[in-house]
Amino acid sequence: MPRSPLKALLAGCFATAALASGPADAAASYEVVRQEQTCPKERQPRSLRQTLVILDEAIVSAEPEANQRWTRMVVEAADARDAGTGGLGTRERFTLLVARRDGSELVPLFFGCSPNLPPEESERAKAGDSMFDRFIGSDSEARRKAARDAFAAGLARALAQVQKRAPEIAARPAPADSLLKALQNAGRLADLNHGLPRIILVTPFGVAEKGRTGDVPAARRAGFELAERSAIDFGRAEVYLAGAALRDSAPLEFARALVLGAKGQLVGVRSDGLPRLSPEPTSLRLYAGFIDYVGQRTPLQVRLAASAQGDLVNSWVETTLSRTTATPLAGKMLCRGQEKGQAPGEVCEVRGDGRFAQVWFPDPQAEPADRGKLPFGGARTIALDLKGRIAAGRILDPKVIFSGENGQRREELTFEIQRVEDGQF
Repeated sequence: MPRSPLKALLAGCFATAALASGPADAAASYEVVRQEQTCPKERQPRSLRQTLVILDEAIVSAEPEANQRWTRMVVEAADARDAGTGGLGTRERFTLLVARRDGSELVPLFFGCSPNLPPEESERAKAGDSMFDRFIGSDSEARRKAARDAFAAGLARALAQVQKRAPEIAARPAPADSLLKALQNAGRLADLNHGLPRIILVTPFGVAEKGRTGDVPAARRAGFELAERSAIDFGRAEVYLAGAALRDSAPLEFARALVLGAKGQLVGVRSDGLPRLSPEPTSLRLYAGFIDYVGQRTPLQVRLAASAQGDLVNSWVETTLSRTTATPLAGKMLCRGQEKGQAPGEVCEVRGDGRFAQVWFPDPQAEPADRGKLPFGGARTIALDLKGRIAAGRILDPKVIFSGENGQRREELTFEIQRVEDGQF
């Protein structure tokens, strides 16, 4: 299979950087590389998502071949050839950060935006090209190629800094919890002004050793407890682990619980490359209001992001009882055409995948001992009907009776919340 233009250019850039590099102090600061010429200007279409790649220095090796593997993962995450396969979307923000091997900090290495453009915009640009533009090499396709080359060259310069310091980095011990400490020290990871966060951790994820007990329920409880102690907040992000060998069920469930407890959804894990990525969201709706939690008026926020096929991606339901809890929402959002008195696309049905709050079960294969301690009692069913600015929803489960004060009992929770324009959640 031929290499993409991005990968081919990166290969050449890395070779040049390797020849030019000399001795380096692994503890020295990295130079931040910015390649933001293709970031969206005012009124230009932009992606609803942003991608953050966090390169854990614990994966850096003194062996060049091992370093090629993590380099390939970062390069594939930055590939803008086909947004439909999970690659970067239209002018999508791309950020590369480095987690220090000692866990001391998370430092920026690269900021840029995908040079990927929507087909209709590319066609309009081609239609505006003159013969003179094509003759002197300043036509739209030449400009697009130059933007791709500049983006790839900037990323190559950024990664070459880690490559040339690899022996010094690898010579220092890497504590198992160094990545978590770096994430904890970093605070807020993503600026929601740049889109819904997708976080790709390129890491051996040594902390998963805590989950190698062979006991899935114990591993999940350990993951939830560690998330609470660490106070890491992924900010309701899709999270992927690349380079982590979690083949056994216990460490994998430990990782899922840890990420969920830190307000993230672990979508994919792969040891030898980049996991399969979810498609880009093409629609986004935010709703806010209150839910009657059996006599208790409780704040509720819902984020509905859907792909072009109507699959919910990076969607969340967040409520606050004794504490704020975010639960990922998977399923379908199907919108009908124009109805009487309604604008096109405003009448939609959202149906969950039948698991919803079951993700909080300590043991995915067994009934929880106390549903009262789980968000929404671990209810598996959620449905919403969207009409105009209102989302009417209900949460229920055949095995759940919701109880409140004064002996109140209900078989389902219902709510009506309003759409929020230009909000962030």
